[in-house]
Amino acid sequence: QKKGTLHTIDIKEELVSIQKKYFDLSDWKDQIIPHLGNALEIIPTLNTTFDLVFIDADKENYINYFNMIVPLMNPGGIILSDNVLWSGKVLDTKFKKEDTSTPALIAYNKVLKEDSRVETVILPIRDGLTICRKK
Repeated sequence: QKKGTLHTIDIKEELVSIQKKYFDLSDWKDQIIPHLGNALEIIPTLNTTFDLVFIDADKENYINYFNMIVPLMNPGGIILSDNVLWSGKVLDTKFKKEDTSTPALIAYNKVLKEDSRVETVILPIRDGLTICRKK
């Protein structure tokens, strides 16, 4: 369908040329808007709403991304979050002090469970995928 727009955000400059190569081959290349930089700075500049968002980034900021994205979601919109089971580490009660991702994902999963703006289910496939539907 020719109506939609895809926004991508990547902080790794070395991936931009790879992405551009494939985006340019797409029939929808004019509808793909790549952003390079920090998502916490880019998301507030996006003057649009979303039907689907996929979060797969630094785990320590999942809660921040989620809280920035939810107000931009259309009712019924879906937020997918990758790696929410973190190889089962989210079940550990003790983790290494230098491991900041595991406690961040534990906190994120709790936020999703308690946030009344969304309905959430975790699919225990691969490394865990969360599907949130905005009410």
